[in-house]
Amino acid sequence: MVHKVPAHKNLLCNLKKDRKELETDAKSICIDTLPRWENLTESDIEVSEISGGITNLLWKLTPKLESGLAPVVVRIFGEQTDLLIDREREKEVLLQLNQAGFGAPVLSTFDNGRVEGFLDMRTLTPVEMTEPSMARRIAQRLKHFHTAPVQLKGADPGQAEVFPLIQKWLAMARDIKYDDAEKQKAHDAVDLDAMQQELNLTSSAAQKLQSPVVWSHNDLLSGNVLVTHQAVEERGAVGNLGSMQFIDFEYGAYSYRGHDWGNHFAEYAGFECDYSRYPDNEHVELFVRAYLNERAHSPASEEEVAAAVAEGNFFSLVAHQYWGVWALIQARHSPIDFDYFQYSKLRWNEYHRRKEEFMQAIQPHLERS
Repeated sequence: MVHKVPAHKNLLCNLKKDRKELETDAKSICIDTLPRWENLTESDIEVSEISGGITNLLWKLTPKLESGLAPVVVRIFGEQTDLLIDREREKEVLLQLNQAGFGAPVLSTFDNGRVEGFLDMRTLTPVEMTEPSMARRIAQRLKHFHTAPVQLKGADPGQAEVFPLIQKWLAMARDIKYDDAEKQKAHDAVDLDAMQQELNLTSSAAQKLQSPVVWSHNDLLSGNVLVTHQAVEERGAVGNLGSMQFIDFEYGAYSYRGHDWGNHFAEYAGFECDYSRYPDNEHVELFVRAYLNERAHSPASEEEVAAAVAEGNFFSLVAHQYWGVWALIQARHSPIDFDYFQYSKLRWNEYHRRKEEFMQAIQPHLERS
């Protein structure tokens, strides 16, 4: 499939610059790459920060009203995030998902970021994701996302990439060195061998569980789910740009469908890791039933729903492993003021707290070799 290649500006936005310099860079990128923006001056453009995740810097750039131009979002990638994310692959995925009705349209790119169309929607809060009506909508939208026709060179759509990726990150973590003695001490205190043993356990179980492999978002937290501004929203056209939209596909990969479920459930906790908000089985059942019944010829059986509940809960364990190892890489390279060591610790603590319960629940559903 051939996609229109967005305009590109050869500019690296150094996040160590002060805010004013970065704003100037962002404005120049838009003026140089976007249609009709060439008639604007820097003073014609207002810049405001968008609250996002803990990886990238996002700004909304709004042209003066009389220009008739729509606002855009400038996304500057976090430092060294290319160690974790293949940016060329991400761009190809974005263009394909744009055609399938997902995400903000890519308008142009620069060396360490891109310009996207501004979606006049709001992000959810972690608490809002726990509301039953919202959970159903997310599940239905996710079913459509999982059937998006994403095709990538060198990737097998039938092979889950999640465990090889975590293994790659774990190998990178073994090579990390700090100039700061205290940080090196904190890193050395992390038991990477124990993490490897737990990965062996879950990867073996995942193979036997045989969750279908789909194109997976892998980062479906509240900030990556947008809804329209109305207080009460209709479901809308879930297959197209409607009342709900998913964004930020930088961690997208071929993975088990249950991984997206379990990761999403774990994100009810928010960045503060309040795992008391993790859904109970009744709520998980509501979510997976809505997912299974969307675009289905007949309703899912009770046996299918029960198996899906166990599947989703099991893959929340994998999500803790995924982000628990990811945070060790971020701790070394990210300039963002965030305690990645503590975040990793909290993720692994929750993994161990729920491990026995969730591993036990999948036992009746494993393929016996």
